[in-house]
Amino acid sequence: MNKHFEDAWYYLGRAVDHLRIGVEEELAPLEAVLRERFGWEVEPEQTRLDRFRDELRNVEGVGDVRERIDEYRATRSAE
Repeated sequence: MNKHFEDAWYYLGRAVDHLRIGVEEELAPLEAVLRERFGWEVEPEQTRLDRFRDELRNVEGVGDVRERIDEYRATRSAE
């Protein structure tokens, strides 16, 4: 492709991005009104730390491992 077409495609992509952002900003007040009226709530995204904690809770045998570590520490400190 010639340089002019490459530049045109680049600026077309930028224009589409700016158009999307502009439409979202213009419709934000309407979205807020509709969410309030119909009771729709936006669920906050879970942070990486929250996801990690959930994964740890779902791992089986974590309690057993903790008990074994505590037993090991107790026997080591008794020696």
